[in-house]
Amino acid sequence: MTRSDLTTKLSLRMNVSKKEADKYLTAILDTIMNNLEKEGRVVVQGFGSFRVNEHKARVAKKPITGEPLYLPLRKKPVFHAGKELRELINQDSENMGLQAPASPRTKENRSPYTSVHGVSQTMPLNK
Repeated sequence: MTRSDLTTKLSLRMNVSKKEADKYLTAILDTIMNNLEKEGRVVVQGFGSFRVNEHKARVAKKPITGEPLYLPLRKKPVFHAGKELRELINQDSENMGLQAPASPRTKENRSPYTSVHGVSQTMPLNK
């Protein structure tokens, strides 16, 4: 869905012109961006939360040449879906009768002769 699609749906739902709907959408997005810049967090109850993650400055290296690269402090916006949004998205899979995947194999419940990937290995005999 694009910004244009959002504007169209908003105009139909609120019974306003597309130009007016675009103003509302712009106001909402600008408010979220400004608050993230100032406070670093925006919570929309039932939908989710936006926050800013800070990544420390570090020295990395280029994979091909091995040349060191200085990466400065970076901030990235992150969105975490709220409980209601997650339930809405996942209700289709529940209705289809899909089951949750089995728990992954752990070290404790593996045979000593089975590799991490579940492939059986034969134990060499000492003669």
